[in-house]
Amino acid sequence: MFSIPALIKILVIFSLVVIATAKHVHLGLAAAIGGIVIALWQGLTPAAVAVAAVRELLNPDLILLVVLLAAIMAFSAAMKKSGAMDTFANAIAEAAPSRRVALAITPLLIGTLPMPGGAIISAPLVGAMNDDDSRSPETLSAINYWFRHILELIWPLYPAFILTAGLTKLPITTLMVLNLYAPITLFTLGLIFILPRGRESTAHPRLEQDSAPRKLEKTKLHRLVRGIAPLGIVLGSYIVLDVIWELAAPHLGLDATTKSLVGRYAPVLCGIVIGSLYLVKIAGGPQIFKKSITKSTLGLIAVVIGIRIFSALMNAADLAHAASIELASAGIPSIIVIALLPFISGIVTGVGLGYVGLSMPIVLGLISSSGIPFKAGVVIAGAFGYAGMMFSPLHVCMVVTVQHFKATLPSTIRKFALPLGIFVAIASVYGAILMTVMK
Repeated sequence: MFSIPALIKILVIFSLVVIATAKHVHLGLAAAIGGIVIALWQGLTPAAVAVAAVRELLNPDLILLVVLLAAIMAFSAAMKKSGAMDTFANAIAEAAPSRRVALAITPLLIGTLPMPGGAIISAPLVGAMNDDDSRSPETLSAINYWFRHILELIWPLYPAFILTAGLTKLPITTLMVLNLYAPITLFTLGLIFILPRGRESTAHPRLEQDSAPRKLEKTKLHRLVRGIAPLGIVLGSYIVLDVIWELAAPHLGLDATTKSLVGRYAPVLCGIVIGSLYLVKIAGGPQIFKKSITKSTLGLIAVVIGIRIFSALMNAADLAHAASIELASAGIPSIIVIALLPFISGIVTGVGLGYVGLSMPIVLGLISSSGIPFKAGVVIAGAFGYAGMMFSPLHVCMVVTVQHFKATLPSTIRKFALPLGIFVAIASVYGAILMTVMK
């Protein structure tokens, strides 16, 4: 009797999930149903499927992940409501050495706060800095979109980054270091190709400096410190607590699982709590957190839960291992699948959670069974997934940016297509170097 290859099953279910999301079915629901269907198709009993799904729902790692996502989104909403986000952006814009640098840094720093369609927050600021109308709407759209997302692969507040760390079980700091090449490369490429040095004045508009320059500089420094304080407190607290935990953990007698969970979530959660207390202080009360858990936050949490169920059922059915054996037998290099699956996922979903959630469970299994160094495979998958997401016309940030500047999607994409292609090439070379070094 003919047996359907595991890879075909994966591609069929993957395609159905993608089609469902394109038809506006909730990504979390589509992923969970897809996981159930493929597990049953692979031969698991309904009881085994139910046990695997319930076990994942009760998984402490998933519960802590949900808590962390809710905390991050609440913190972002509170920053916006308290006015701290505007203070943050304005302080950075004032401190930048030139208008060109300010145009790059402002969306980058607003992008440190993860929120769906958040590019609409930085778009007006980018437009305001183009006060001499020297750049076209398409260029401004590309600037806002590109620089807002260059931290995507290393920023520990991004849901996609958190989900990647959770699925790979890599420490947050390890994943950040592995992908540190990405923001450096993306920022440099953005300055060269999207924000080239032009004829316009590079001086950023500054305050009058006629009477008391030293006092003025102190005032500017004060505004800068006040602007970056909320995020600085979160990140500073996280770094300090993470170091303390790394030093203390070996002496606490905890089992490896507990140690890993605490190390992954406790420092960043405590950092967000400390940053939130600061926001409450400057806002004069906790009212800024009222209704901070919105419908979109709950939708995001539902996506993560559905994706984790999908991942758990894929593992229970051992599909990735079976597919890797088939690929090896057919002569298709696993590295090609590891790169293309996230890229396609990114294009068809347009969100970081999409390329991580749909492809990473499959990719991780292929990495583990292919002999490719695990960390190198994760880096390559992340880079290609990121590129697919950035190219996607379904990306909400691209849509709202284009609408704000009255540009068009094709012309905006053309503005950053070349640097994004160069980034993929550089990421491939970097991944190849990691594969050589780590073997």
